[in-house]
Amino acid sequence: MVLETRVKKINGYGIDSSRDYILYCMEASQRINYNYSLLLAVKLANENNKPVVVLFNITDRYKHSNIRYYKFMIEGILKLRKDFEDLGIKFFIRKGDYVSGCVEFGKKSCCIVLDRNYLSLQRKWRSEVARSVDVAVFEVDNDVVVPVEVLSNKEEPYAYLVRNKIMPIIKNYLVEFEVQTPSIKSDHLDFGDEFYFNTVQEYLDNLNIGKSVKPVSSFVGGYDEARKRLTGFIHNKLHSYKEYRSDPTKDFQSNLSPYLHFGNISPVEIINEILKFHSFDDPNVQSYVNELVVWRELARNFVFYNPNYNKYEGIPDWAKQTLEEHSRDEREYIYTLEDLENARTHDKYWNSAQKELLITGKMHNYMRMYWAKKLIEWTRTPREAFDIACYLNDKYELDGRDPNGYAGISWCFGSFDRPFSERKIFGRVRYMSANGLQKKFDIDKYVEKYENQKY
Repeated sequence: MVLETRVKKINGYGIDSSRDYILYCMEASQRINYNYSLLLAVKLANENNKPVVVLFNITDRYKHSNIRYYKFMIEGILKLRKDFEDLGIKFFIRKGDYVSGCVEFGKKSCCIVLDRNYLSLQRKWRSEVARSVDVAVFEVDNDVVVPVEVLSNKEEPYAYLVRNKIMPIIKNYLVEFEVQTPSIKSDHLDFGDEFYFNTVQEYLDNLNIGKSVKPVSSFVGGYDEARKRLTGFIHNKLHSYKEYRSDPTKDFQSNLSPYLHFGNISPVEIINEILKFHSFDDPNVQSYVNELVVWRELARNFVFYNPNYNKYEGIPDWAKQTLEEHSRDEREYIYTLEDLENARTHDKYWNSAQKELLITGKMHNYMRMYWAKKLIEWTRTPREAFDIACYLNDKYELDGRDPNGYAGISWCFGSFDRPFSERKIFGRVRYMSANGLQKKFDIDKYVEKYENQKY
């Protein structure tokens, strides 16, 4: 099942073998290893006796474009250029939007291969490309273990339903394969002016992107960095992952989410690498697979089938009803967006979580839940709380603007969860408290780590 269930043809045209090359427009899967889109492109190229050209479009006209995201992404892209050169494949970096780049380069292509992306804007881009060219366009489900439409044809409301569907078939999708080499090289092809520089800083200087969100030193982009983190996780953390994964005072998370978001590494490769050292039956492996596959692919199911995935309207009806019934409950604290963004609340635990986000570009997953829950308590309406959570997530998280982020925020507002006993403000939506943190963890250690740090 390397390609059979991952590839979908999204227009009515065929492959025109009289044209010059097979075009792969890389976007969601910024890697070579375990890249099913690249595998398909090379396969089609060899079958049609054509070279492969890989196009990467860089646009600075994207919501929340800022130096933090672009630095991480370009660090990986510069390494990819060298990797493609080693394969004899032309990797052309173009400044401009995704649709116009794919269409422009598609004019001389036999067909076009695209990475599937799950958010509405990226899905719209792919539809526009498919409508605007007169050759076959293939979309490849490249960044999940089980393809989203194989998993389900509808929105799934609970993780256990996704788990019950994935676990009996997961091993069918853990297929190892080598990077394929095209029979005909393309690295000599000339397409004119390329948006290429030798350093990350030169790229940043030539892009009109926001400078207010600072880059981070805690994460460096690229497949090599993802592999380093994966190796460290397998040998130093996985043995106690189930016990400590939710403890924000301990560093037992894999910290691979930024690399998964930018497609620097495949979840299939992550699992296969883990299974070289650990059994699938190991409780720690099962706990990690539950996060990496079950919850992550539930998030992709959510954004794929729920058009309001990043809006308050997207949470379940029962949750909206109970939150609205309590929307006029008196709040002890009301904070402005400026106060929240700058970690100026009365709650030292929340402030530390926000500081972790500002400083490192990532927030511990357990604290992300507490962080979003408190926004419900400290804003005038649950809708305002939801919008602020999305805004801060998308602006500062290296793994923001991602199905995981939107599903995680929606969980805090009742999605994928059950009703609880009714209480003030939250109604029947699950509540989290500072006392709960104190009982579970030595949470003051977490505060000590960030309280004196400046952003």
